[in-house]
Amino acid sequence: MGDHIDLTALRRLKNMIGGNPADLAELIDDFVAALPGQVQALHDHAGNGDLGALRIAAHSCKSNARDLGATRLADLCARLETECTAGEVKELPAQLARIAEAGEAALSGYSKLDLFRV
Repeated sequence: MGDHIDLTALRRLKNMIGGNPADLAELIDDFVAALPGQVQALHDHAGNGDLGALRIAAHSCKSNARDLGATRLADLCARLETECTAGEVKELPAQLARIAEAGEAALSGYSKLDLFRV
């Protein structure tokens, strides 16, 4: 789990929202619910060849993942966002597969968290 969720980022977010574990749980639940759709949007935009929409979707996923401690997912989305901005995306299918895997790992990590210990 430690490889997938940055507890320091979660602590920082929890402090920013007032320190209530229930509020943090709600944010995590919202992210967990939205993540499969975000990953699907990346695939859809890639399939349509829309680098602008792909960049925006990667940026959104990156920002949410970073705030919620899913650093590997955030880093992979940041790379995709940067490449979309440059107009040269390399190994897109492999990047999308790594993003999906990192998303699954994050979801697994969240399911194991004890938010009262964060």
